[in-house]
Amino acid sequence: MNSPRIVSADIRIAIAIALYILLLAVLPHSVFLLTFSEQGPFEQLSILAWIFAALVIVVRIRPLGPRAWAFALLCMIFAAREADWHKGFTADSILKTNYYKHAIAPFGEKLAAATVALAAIALLLYVGFVVARFLLRDGGWRSRAGIWLIIGTTLVVLGKVLDRAPAVLATDYGIVLSPIVDLYATAFEEGLEMIHPLILAWSVWISQVERRYLS
Repeated sequence: MNSPRIVSADIRIAIAIALYILLLAVLPHSVFLLTFSEQGPFEQLSILAWIFAALVIVVRIRPLGPRAWAFALLCMIFAAREADWHKGFTADSILKTNYYKHAIAPFGEKLAAATVALAAIALLLYVGFVVARFLLRDGGWRSRAGIWLIIGTTLVVLGKVLDRAPAVLATDYGIVLSPIVDLYATAFEEGLEMIHPLILAWSVWISQVERRYLS
């Protein structure tokens, strides 16, 4: 298989991502609490970004089959989660085991919540299987669409690691970092999470003219 041909659009997007990450690094910490709060602009833009990714899938992918619909539905589920719908209709988050063990809620509510949660997890596993098969078995990691899938996923994992690192260091190793480090960790986690659906949307868009994995 030939190496993927990097085009100018890829370079421009890579530069934009680098500048965006730099912006996260130089933001004054005085605005962090407002900017990266649950009701802040980054959280709200994440909702719109996931909806946008779902729309790109529906509009761009042809033929529009089960795999594409699964990806689009998962994007909408992620948008709903960013909007706190996973805990907006129940006593606690339907994704937490403590809700089912300890929350004071009717059995019917917990049963319905568990059904929704298990369906979402099954959908996530299916999408993960499709992506892994494309990247590993079909050699998609050597395509432009595959490279952007890997970049988006890597940035999200990096953000999660940065977000959890201060708590893990404090709990497991007794290393307490300064509050400003916590703020920057949150900034990178929320910031990188917000651009993940946009990177996914770009991967989906170029997949139709390069290596298809949703149709």
